[in-house]
Amino acid sequence: MSSSPLPLAAPHRDLARTRRLLRNPNAGPEEPDTTDYELSASAAQPLIRFRDSDAPATPRTLDPAAVRQFHERLRLCCLIAAAPFVFFLVCGLTDIIELFGRETVGVTGVVLSGVVLLALAGIAAALFALPTLTQPTLRVIEVLVFGMMSLFFAYLQFTVLTGMPAAAASAVGTRHMQAAVLAAAAIAHFNWFALIVFHAVLVPNTLARGVAITVAMVVVALAIDAFAAIVHLPAGQVSPGLFAIAATMLGVGAGLAIFGTAKTVALEREVRTAREAVRELGQYRLRKKLGSGGMGEVYLAEHRLLKRPCAVKRIHAKYLNNPDQLKRFEREVQATARLRHPNTVEIYDYGVADDGTFYYVMEFLPGVSLEELVGRFGPQPAERVVHILRQVCGALREAHRHGLVHRDIKPSNILLFADGTPHDHVKLVDFGLVHSLWEEEPGGKITREGLIVGTPEYMSPEQASGGTLDGRSDLFSLGSVAYYLLTGREAFHRENAMKTLMAVVTDTPAPVVEANPHAPADVLGVLIRCLAKDSNERYATAADLDAALAACGCAALWTEARAADWWAVHPAALPGTGTDLDTLPLRE
Repeated sequence: MSSSPLPLAAPHRDLARTRRLLRNPNAGPEEPDTTDYELSASAAQPLIRFRDSDAPATPRTLDPAAVRQFHERLRLCCLIAAAPFVFFLVCGLTDIIELFGRETVGVTGVVLSGVVLLALAGIAAALFALPTLTQPTLRVIEVLVFGMMSLFFAYLQFTVLTGMPAAAASAVGTRHMQAAVLAAAAIAHFNWFALIVFHAVLVPNTLARGVAITVAMVVVALAIDAFAAIVHLPAGQVSPGLFAIAATMLGVGAGLAIFGTAKTVALEREVRTAREAVRELGQYRLRKKLGSGGMGEVYLAEHRLLKRPCAVKRIHAKYLNNPDQLKRFEREVQATARLRHPNTVEIYDYGVADDGTFYYVMEFLPGVSLEELVGRFGPQPAERVVHILRQVCGALREAHRHGLVHRDIKPSNILLFADGTPHDHVKLVDFGLVHSLWEEEPGGKITREGLIVGTPEYMSPEQASGGTLDGRSDLFSLGSVAYYLLTGREAFHRENAMKTLMAVVTDTPAPVVEANPHAPADVLGVLIRCLAKDSNERYATAADLDAALAACGCAALWTEARAADWWAVHPAALPGTGTDLDTLPLRE
């Protein structure tokens, strides 16, 4: 069950839920995302391995995205190259074009063109059937594909250059003989020109490798020209023209190929440098994008020196010149940084990057949210619910003492961990909608720009109606969380946000016992008081609610042993540690 934030809250929502920090950091980029973050698998970036040096290195191996592109281009290459080899095969079989006919290319040429065509078709089919080949395998396929084509073009070049018998020169005339040889040379070298450019365009390479392959093709073509000129008199007689054609066509092809490869490598280096700059915020190196929302982005990161995993939240670049948005973002970190309770997310640091980007750093929380807990494992025992709620009361007690109303208490903003003190440790996160009772800005613009903010299913009646808020509003929201934990249902969810708001203000939720007949009466009594429409009828403070929960008969029944047993039976709920940061794919 997920709750949709009210659209009117958009101006005030800092980032779509900090609960997304709980996501398993070792999950692959293709893992289905069930969060509210606007993630896109197609935007997933390649594996990044940072060196100790800050300068980005030119990689000897391709990143995963480039490998996928290499795979697709090789497949395309096979399909495109098949067309001219169909032409060569037809010509060799039918003799429709004398220059490429049976008398010129012979049986060897026909067989060779047929073998290359079949190989290209087979490789293309294999590349379609096997979409996850490694880079070394793709390099072998590259050598095989372009090696076969080079072999055929080398054979074709020699045969067309030496196809006219020397004795025929007197019959056709020297001038006609020379023209025929030079025409054959132009056609033969055009094949090499196309192959050289084709390789440079389709195959990703370093500059050195691209130059080496291009030079190798040029040398092979010139060597065949020289050999033909030596062993065949007509070719030798026109050798100046032959080498002029070769130098022109091969030179242009090689120049285009090397220039294109150099520009591509330079562009890739600039992109890597830009990415490196974006991934550095002060002393923090960004490792994996965890999500993004209306105001900013959250990254899994590490401190350069401490190597400690943390979560970095930074504002979108489009808001850097918006004083109101910057002020709102700054208020969130300032409000959260005041809090020191063990059940509240901890702020480590904050600052401004070289480009003016405001960011702050908080602890990385690899836990499971209460929303996920109920969604995956169903309603929870009353004793566990009491154990969880009392910890949230502790976090709220401190926040309210500082004059802060959270305004977005809901299952997705409460994280649960197997370890900690106490067991089944809870963390309250996402103070993006926090409201200060004591520190309004001049004119109240920041806090009153949109009166109704929060998630409709978990708002208090006064919050849903745009009324004055205090700590008792959070206690109502916490009561709605308790209802969800006990029943697996949201107390006030309706088909749209407006009807949900009306239900929060006017409706009484269905009795808990309809969904959970074993819920203790004393726990239900506490819940009913939390969900009172009139804030004066609720508990006055989080401390009062905590005391009422402690007085419930089941309060002491969720022991450390029971918690340990539960986590042992449900290993799928255990998150990753997120400490092996070098192996994480960056999600842009």
